[in-house]
Amino acid sequence: MNGPSVLAKIGRQCVRGLLLSFALSVPINLLMLVSPLYMVQLFDRVLGSGNLNTLFWLTVIALGALAVHALLDYTRTRLHQALGHWLNRRLGFEALEAIVRGVLRGGGDPSRSLQDVAELRGFVAGRAIPSALEFLISPLFLAALFLMHPFYAAVAAGGAFLMLVIAVVNEVATFRPIRQANESAGRSTSAIGAALRNAEVIEGMGMMPAILRRWWKLNQETLRHADEAARRSAAISALSGKIRNALQMAVMATGAALVVNHMASPGTMFGAMIITGFALGPFQALIDGWRQWVGAYASLKRLQTVLEPERDGMERSTMPLPAPEGPLVVERLVFVPPGASKPALKGVSFTVEPGEVLAVVGRSAAGKSTLARMLVGLWKPTAGSIRLDGHDVHGWDRASFGSYVGFLPQNVSLFDGTVRENIARLEASDPRDVVEVAKLCGVHEIVGRLPLGYDTPIGEGSYLLTGGQRQRVGLARALYGRPRLLVLDEPDTSLDAEGEQALVRAMLAAKADGAIVVVVTHRQAALDAADRILVLNDGQVERIETRGNQAPAADGPARLSGQGAQAALTRPAPALAGGDPKRA
Repeated sequence: MNGPSVLAKIGRQCVRGLLLSFALSVPINLLMLVSPLYMVQLFDRVLGSGNLNTLFWLTVIALGALAVHALLDYTRTRLHQALGHWLNRRLGFEALEAIVRGVLRGGGDPSRSLQDVAELRGFVAGRAIPSALEFLISPLFLAALFLMHPFYAAVAAGGAFLMLVIAVVNEVATFRPIRQANESAGRSTSAIGAALRNAEVIEGMGMMPAILRRWWKLNQETLRHADEAARRSAAISALSGKIRNALQMAVMATGAALVVNHMASPGTMFGAMIITGFALGPFQALIDGWRQWVGAYASLKRLQTVLEPERDGMERSTMPLPAPEGPLVVERLVFVPPGASKPALKGVSFTVEPGEVLAVVGRSAAGKSTLARMLVGLWKPTAGSIRLDGHDVHGWDRASFGSYVGFLPQNVSLFDGTVRENIARLEASDPRDVVEVAKLCGVHEIVGRLPLGYDTPIGEGSYLLTGGQRQRVGLARALYGRPRLLVLDEPDTSLDAEGEQALVRAMLAAKADGAIVVVVTHRQAALDAADRILVLNDGQVERIETRGNQAPAADGPARLSGQGAQAALTRPAPALAGGDPKRA
């Protein structure tokens, strides 16, 4: 990728917020000195003079300083919460787009990536970063101790060094078991997730005991490593807490020796003890919160693998274009799917004019579904081009392109939401537009029999539709908004005769509206509605039929009759000259 990475850009945008947090941390830490300084003045000035007026004004000043401290601390907390929410939104958008790209390549783990985003949000919004900033400012406390007496500063500095050593020991002791626990948990989740996708087989064949035994075996390994890391971390954390208490006692003992030898005032003894606790607090927080930093770093690295891989031509224009009015032109299209070594499409060329229906037929693995996906810009061609009204469909701004395109994939998936939301593509909609397209696709009567009509929730965990009903709702979604390009991939596989008639009506209505219609099908009803039939064979255009015309095609090889197109679905495909007869 050229230019700064996504994470680098987001990181630079966070810098101002972190600098502001640092600027707030300086007075916050300085104001923490109010309590020990108040105690020093109380012992050395008030008790020595017996002046209650001095006590009153010292108390007023201290209380005012504490109020300012509370306000600044609250402001910093709100700043980090706002920064965490912003990061969640910014990274979430990028992660979702990257997940879609990954799924198109045949990979991607949406739950893991979004969980990483949530973990980073919690890390930024929590206390980990303020504690680190306080760690950087802790020398201020050492300077205050030095002003009271160098011996105080020496004891506190030695304690700080010891706490740093403990932090390193904590990381060394827990790094390996935590990594092993995470790896084991990942294997367990993947294995059980894959198994549970076969729920029907598990239940039908009584395999639940075997699944439970397998899960428990994998989970035992995760728990063993996690327990080992937790034991080590808890022991080191408890040790560091007691060492901090011991260091405060050492400061008190040092102060007592200094007071006895008239080298420091009694008030400094108590003030130094409190300031030492403040100075060592960030070190203790670093030890206790080290896992947060390690977890955030791991999440960042995982997101980097999702956000920063080679985009394989996934960059697109951001400029919206007007509604297309020209033809769909495919020129010498070649495409090698991600992870494949052989092309699925080989030099495909054809043109479809507005107001024309093109049917695509061919045997299994001929490249029909791949072509359908390419026509709506899901993948970038390996060679050649696909242009709608003169513009590349893959590079087109997706928001504006989507408003002009209707797509019904072979496997119809509906979103969690109502029927109305699914038809309207999850956008705000005019009920009349939804009903109009539903009637066109024969969905209106089906929806009328649902419990809440168009407000009936459908999708995962909601009201379940039959395969044919899902296809009809998907067809209505594709036709919503009067698309200029309509691509239907096997839209009739689950339809009965009534559904096929509704499909043909919808196709002819789109054609009459001036849309370009491309339908992948093997059903006669859809073929009869087509103006031309394109036969794919092993990723190549074998023949194109113009209905009622046997003349050679202008943008392809020889044409077939309607019966010839049907026969192409069943007869053996000729091997390419000098090539492999196997289909892509």
